Amino acid sequence: MRIIKMDHQHILKSSIHESLKVSCVEYSVEKLKKIVNTDLFALFTTLTLTVYSIIINKTLISISFILYSSVLLLQLVRICCMIHSESLLITAPIGLQLTTTYVTGRQMVLSLPWNCIKDILIVDLIHRQQVLFYLAVQTSQNGLIILFQKSKPRLHILEIIYRDTHKLIENNRKKL
Repeated sequence: MRIIKMDHQHILKSSIHESLKVSCVEYSVEKLKKIVNTDLFALFTTLTLTVYSIIINKTLISISFILYSSVLLLQLVRICCMIHSESLLITAPIGLQLTTTYVTGRQMVLSLPWNCIKDILIVDLIHRQQVLFYLAVQTSQNGLIILFQKSKPRLHILEIIYRDTHKLIENNRKKL
């Protein structure tokens, strides 16, 4: 995969499979923000306070232990839910596949068959006095399905993906 665009939060990579030329394209949006030192520091501090609470009180039923262990659990859940990358694979006569990869290595895959795809859109919405842009696939059964929902790339990255994807959908719609 080659890097197409990069900003301070995301890297956009693309791959066009040479044997299939126009029918198979893959885009990957990687987040530059990995687990930062403050996350690790907060995790280590909470773990230390939890162990200290057990040693001092010699019991697991103290208020400080419950407080520290709940904060520790919240920190672990937050780190486990961090996104590493999201990739979109479009194979023209077959379908579309969105793969979300988390920092822990866990992956979630969403697949759509080609005959369900009506169109691809850039959707904007206002949330907390901020305009957000999403790439969405309009399907015949499920309505709109938001792509790159977790990584939230900026508009200039979405426009690159939209142009190529829309052209691929239109070219293959004419063939069918």
